[in-house]
Amino acid sequence: PRTAPRSARHRIGTMISAALRSRTGRADGGGADDDASGPAPILDTDAQEALVNELEADARRQATVWRRVFGALSIAWGMYFVNSAAHAASGDVTIAWSGAIHAEFYHHDPPTMSTASLTLLDLCAASAAVGAGVAAVAPARGARARLDAGDDDCLASIPGWTRRARTAAFAVSTALGFAASVGWAWTIARTRELNGTSGAARVDFDAFRMTWLPVACVAAPGVCWHAYQSLERGTVVEAARLRRYMYNHKRA
Repeated sequence: PRTAPRSARHRIGTMISAALRSRTGRADGGGADDDASGPAPILDTDAQEALVNELEADARRQATVWRRVFGALSIAWGMYFVNSAAHAASGDVTIAWSGAIHAEFYHHDPPTMSTASLTLLDLCAASAAVGAGVAAVAPARGARARLDAGDDDCLASIPGWTRRARTAAFAVSTALGFAASVGWAWTIARTRELNGTSGAARVDFDAFRMTWLPVACVAAPGVCWHAYQSLERGTVVEAARLRRYMYNHKRA
């Protein structure tokens, strides 16, 4: 998504520079180079305004689409753990350990962990993923006003939220994801230990096959945070800076 604004900036710079060279050439009576290459296009104020508006709208549209994609995936991942937590909190051991992920860590005697601990672990993973997804999907304020006010580091914020509040939401989600990652890593080690010491060890449990789970718990908030930062502070802000770039050429 960051490629489009850079090419757009090059396009704006080329067209405006060509317009300035054309004006200079006409004021000086022209030159051999101008005669050979032909007259350069001149963008008036309305044409420049329309072009920059189009690029800003396109950058905002791309940023919104990709933020929603990453955010929706994170929310869906979190809702799975919400459902798993509901099963674990049911009080029925069979239902608590019936999920696709829970079943991998089931051990009858002694149990891998209590159903209360399993519920808490599920809720921790769910809160991290859903929180990061909501923070990524929520609408962002346009960057143009922040740039006009001189804020070059204009991380857009949710209407009613400050930039610090959105950053705090991502930070809390990342911390919860790290806690869930540590919890699932302990669960993997605990299940492996029980299977190694118990006489009825499960031959189908592979600890290395389940290492994706702790990684995914901490990666989901991190990916959403990175996607939001890259899109809002990169794509959208670069497109908004083209307006200032255009005015700099006009003042020149």
